[in-house]
Amino acid sequence: MKIAMTFRTLALLLWASVTLALPLSAAQSATQSAGQQAPAKKGPQAKSKAEFDAYQSAAAQTDPAKLEAAATDFAQKYPASQLRPFLFQRAMGLYQQANHPGEALEMARAVLKYDPGNAVALVAAAQVLAERTHDNDLDRNARLEEAGTDARSALQHAGEMARPANLTAEQFADAIAQLRGAAHEVIATIAYKKLDYVNAIKEYNAAAVEEKGHTDPVVWLRLAVAHDKSGEYELGIAYAEKAIAASEAGSQVRELAEKEKARLEALTPDKPAQKQSGISPAPGSGDGADAY
Repeated sequence: MKIAMTFRTLALLLWASVTLALPLSAAQSATQSAGQQAPAKKGPQAKSKAEFDAYQSAAAQTDPAKLEAAATDFAQKYPASQLRPFLFQRAMGLYQQANHPGEALEMARAVLKYDPGNAVALVAAAQVLAERTHDNDLDRNARLEEAGTDARSALQHAGEMARPANLTAEQFADAIAQLRGAAHEVIATIAYKKLDYVNAIKEYNAAAVEEKGHTDPVVWLRLAVAHDKSGEYELGIAYAEKAIAASEAGSQVRELAEKEKARLEALTPDKPAQKQSGISPAPGSGDGADAY
């Protein structure tokens, strides 16, 4: 049974797609400079009113496919515009909201074509690649390599993002921490899928430190299994309990966490009578870490 991350960072990525310091027209920039408070870093600006009007018209699309088409048309009409990645990033967010990860990945790649250091697009691409790559995929290694490269680059560039005017410094710092946590999750997932449980444990814990209470329950479940595979049963039980506490009653992850906890409790030294109980191997032990 396969279970993937629930893309807990969807809200963050949508936030960054929609409220990231939006491009300004030349007139708006002049007004802002005259006395209005601006974010710490200014976003790209339109070079003409026609360009800015075309951007606004394209950005008004709320259907992801129509926005993608409008973004492509805008990029062709204004090949030197600094505003191109904004449109593709908004399309990426809409595709994520509509649960179309394949299209979201393509939009993330389009953003990175014009803005290679865009941390939000890097995390979005890395997440889709890592979570939707399986043991039997012919391009498995290439996809995981791309995901790892994107995640590490996101960590490198996360501090370069501009703070939106409608967010306090504290709110923005929290959002960046969540983004960094998501990048660590991807790196951990790659290690997990390669059966490198030592580095998976290290990176999932790094993600939890950044996320401060917002960690996806699948992370706790994978930590439980990683400690299980490492023979650290008591730690495995502790993380299984975290997965149970963080997941919804009746959910797939809750069911798997409860089974993992029961299995590990049967294997702990203080319960010798249960070692012969016939409990089945840990989920995924026959299929590799791809089971979670």
